[in-house]
Amino acid sequence: MPPFVQNQRKSQLGKLDRWILNYLTLAAVFFASCYSIGTYIIQSDYYTQGIVAVLFGILLIKALAVPTVRSAHGERATIFLALMFTVAMINMLISWNPLESSLRWVLWFGTVVCLSRISSASDGSWVEAVIGRLPFMFAFIYLTLIATAHFFTPEDAYSAFHLSGLYGNLMLAAGLFAGKSWQRVMWSTFGFIAIYFSGAGGALFTIPIMFVPYILYSATSMPVKGFVVASLFAIGVFSFYESQLFSNFLDIKVNAIATGSTYTGAERLEHSKDMRLQLVEYGLLLVEENPLGTGLGHTYNKNMFDNAGVGSAHNGTISMLIELGIPGFAIVLCLMAWMFLCIFQNKSVPTNVRAFYFTFFFTMFGRSLSENYAPLDMGNYFNFVFLIFSSYLLLNQKVQRAPAYGPAHPRGRMLMRPGLRPLLPRPVVMR
Repeated sequence: MPPFVQNQRKSQLGKLDRWILNYLTLAAVFFASCYSIGTYIIQSDYYTQGIVAVLFGILLIKALAVPTVRSAHGERATIFLALMFTVAMINMLISWNPLESSLRWVLWFGTVVCLSRISSASDGSWVEAVIGRLPFMFAFIYLTLIATAHFFTPEDAYSAFHLSGLYGNLMLAAGLFAGKSWQRVMWSTFGFIAIYFSGAGGALFTIPIMFVPYILYSATSMPVKGFVVASLFAIGVFSFYESQLFSNFLDIKVNAIATGSTYTGAERLEHSKDMRLQLVEYGLLLVEENPLGTGLGHTYNKNMFDNAGVGSAHNGTISMLIELGIPGFAIVLCLMAWMFLCIFQNKSVPTNVRAFYFTFFFTMFGRSLSENYAPLDMGNYFNFVFLIFSSYLLLNQKVQRAPAYGPAHPRGRMLMRPGLRPLLPRPVVMR
């Protein structure tokens, strides 16, 4: 997209698009306070759900004030929401804690519907504006975690530093799509530093996973660039793992202080890997005993703590399998695969937006392999971001597409019919 088109689109951001951008900024502030005050000082997940409920209330008020848009929900949205509603109803009926599961499902569905209604009435210019602002918001949450960790007990500081590692991953992921070269260099550097000093092995080993879609995007848009990026990345990874820096990373003191461990860094890494494999085995045992699931939320945590000494499965995929059960997990997995395929094939979505979306998801997925981060858990800011992008790119069967040449038309929309090529742009209506 020519630079003058990008600049013009930014200057013509509509009122609703600015509201979405400001809403996500406010959500970042709320979640920063939630991480520092609710999770680590009050020691209660209900504070997190309270933040989500407030954000849902704001969305609901705004959604009711937005004029009805006939194309907001189509056949695709009906199928997706109907299947998810079926999963939710069964899950609430068999839940070990029906009240908690019901609350989480209501907040999830309410947020999806409201986000879809609001974003469908916008012209889509918020998408690239959010991508440009995300590195700042991730950095704000990261700095909040680091600053407040000094007031925590060693165990809570350990958790805060591990979460800060994930936000380092997200800064790196979002920074790769910054508008200017110096911004990409700055945010990538900041992200790498945040990951390194977090002492979180999962954050470090997520980097190769999150670079997969970015390298594929580079190879698709510019083959030479893709080859160069892949080569440099491979050399960098090999050099790092063979260097003294990797040994120093393993010996970062926050891990040893928090756990009271006398192991060396390498021994602690091996111990952590063995523990996570045991938790996966116990999680699969829970699934075998409860094939229909235990209910969305932290319904199984007490059982796992009593029998395994740890309050979570430390694996987002296993956690979803435990909570949703085999049938529910299979439906959600198929819906996510269908959603990704629809977004990938939707040519009206700009290539850089698709590349960002999949890089963002691969970052979350890579980190969830070692921590209890699941896409349906609304208690994290990055899930909120993922949800609003997914709602817009899938449920709204139209996506703003700036013309390749000439001035941008903020009110013009590209209508999409499922499985067909884009129709002609809607005529511009002067208001």
